Amino acid sequence: MNHAHLYDIMSGEERSLSAGAARLGLGVLEPGYRLAIAVRNKQFDLGWRKPTRLLRPVISVGNITTGGTGKTPMVIELARRLLEQGSHPAVLMRGYMADQGGAPSDEAQEIANELGSAVPVEANPNRVEGARRVLEKHPETTVFLLDDGFQHRQIHRDMNIVLIDATRPFGFDRLLPRGLLREPPRNMARADAVIVTRCDLISENAMANLDRRIETLTGKPPAAHTASRWSGFRGADEGLPADHLEDRKAIGVCAIGNPDAFERMLRSAVGEVLQVHAFDDHHAYTTDQVKHLLDDARRRGADAIVVTEKDWVKWSALPSIGQADQENAIPIVRPVLSVGFIDGGETIESLLTSLVK
Repeated sequence: MNHAHLYDIMSGEERSLSAGAARLGLGVLEPGYRLAIAVRNKQFDLGWRKPTRLLRPVISVGNITTGGTGKTPMVIELARRLLEQGSHPAVLMRGYMADQGGAPSDEAQEIANELGSAVPVEANPNRVEGARRVLEKHPETTVFLLDDGFQHRQIHRDMNIVLIDATRPFGFDRLLPRGLLREPPRNMARADAVIVTRCDLISENAMANLDRRIETLTGKPPAAHTASRWSGFRGADEGLPADHLEDRKAIGVCAIGNPDAFERMLRSAVGEVLQVHAFDDHHAYTTDQVKHLLDDARRRGADAIVVTEKDWVKWSALPSIGQADQENAIPIVRPVLSVGFIDGGETIESLLTSLVK
């Protein structure tokens, strides 16, 4: 079962008997998950479990739902702002799907591609060990960015940032596995700042309702609102302007947590979208599958095939993909995803400044 079908079941959009049975079965498991999360959080709240302090300040960027909320672009944005302030940030990731040989995760490679050698990235399920390794190799590090760290309470954090995706804010209001919530929304009160992402993809009325709910849950309004945008594209060996595809035909391919957001942005940047192939998050592409996608783009008369940076990390590691691209004469381009603050940018900047000082 792919994620799109599962989301239709969770949301109730799928009304078949089998979907109803699936909701019932998933709902039976929800109380057990709720209890486990409550017990774990209570242990930290009461001080029975003590978080480990790292040797540098820690900024956690996380969420309360599974799936994409724009964490990686936000980590990149915060790292850039810290660099501009004269800090030396490093990113600690859990190393999701890293192999036993220690290969970096897709997100780790994506951050490394965006920030280069200026920001060390350590993908390690043991964040304490990851921090130790970073400081051994980069003792000049002044602050850690903890990617996907809201539920990782084993690490003490000096700033807790929670991201809420405006297009899918509360995971169908059900905890895993019945819904997408990792923990109850009221737990957002632990956050120092809530940032709402992808605000440009919902109506003003829906945004106002979401802000009110966040304030009810946390006791304060969101600290900032952002919109993800494509500021340009990357080709094989060159950067391309944001209007590069505005009069052209393209096929989109993605394997991310929120493919709907990718498709909306693709349609706003491309003259004609011929097809969008959306795979489950962290999908493992094969060489034959990528060649098939390239052949499909050629048959449809596409001028380009657009993939996310996260997907390109996987594609570029496959043998013969570059050769297949030349044979089919279909350029593969990746959007340069950046975070634009609609409001609250000064607030976040001030929080960063106060922390690093």
